[in-house]
Amino acid sequence: MSLKNVTQLFSIDDKTVCIIGCGALGTNAAVHMAGAGVKRLYLCDFDTVSLSNLNRQFLFTKTDGGFFKCKLLKERLSYYSKDTEYIPTVKKIMSADDLSFAKECDVILCCVDNAVGRRAVADFCEKEKIPAVFGGVDGFYGTAYLYLPDKSPCPDCAGIINDISVRSSVSSSAGIIGSMEVNLALRYLLSKDEASAGRIFVFDGNLWDTLIIKPNSECKICNSEVKI
Repeated sequence: MSLKNVTQLFSIDDKTVCIIGCGALGTNAAVHMAGAGVKRLYLCDFDTVSLSNLNRQFLFTKTDGGFFKCKLLKERLSYYSKDTEYIPTVKKIMSADDLSFAKECDVILCCVDNAVGRRAVADFCEKEKIPAVFGGVDGFYGTAYLYLPDKSPCPDCAGIINDISVRSSVSSSAGIIGSMEVNLALRYLLSKDEASAGRIFVFDGNLWDTLIIKPNSECKICNSEVKI
């Protein structure tokens, strides 16, 4: 099969994706999502480039200190994949209301390292019925989780709202989990593959494991809605 045929077969040039957090996970995820040829890519982050984070935020350089990450990411990705429309959004996500700009998205990738941001994404996606992929890393450990509202256990039942308290960040781990987030999102966008939903993919050192999540019997969201 030719490269042209492969590109046509796996086209997502009609999809809109949002990445929340343009740090270690977000930069990795953005590169792969742009490379896949998504139509529109929202890049949301409130923070500026810190020189101490350059080891794992590889699209930024020493001359970028103090500039907004999401705007710089748009600039760098525009050279890489010109057909994608990039929309940088400088905003700190504290609640579901802060994500009103993402209502048109086909999937949201949560790449933040704090419980408040994850909670906001979870609440928004449950309300708007938008699939989300959550990722987190700490040292050589990381997790990725595909959440399908009304179908898979919610992020609370999966334990991924507060699952990682970051003590250290390793560039290679961020690359692996960021790529895994995109992989989960692409499989869903391309084929509506729901087999990966409801499972936490755990990377620990050099090993992968998969945990099948069951909804909490007392969860108000999952009790009446979950089908997987």
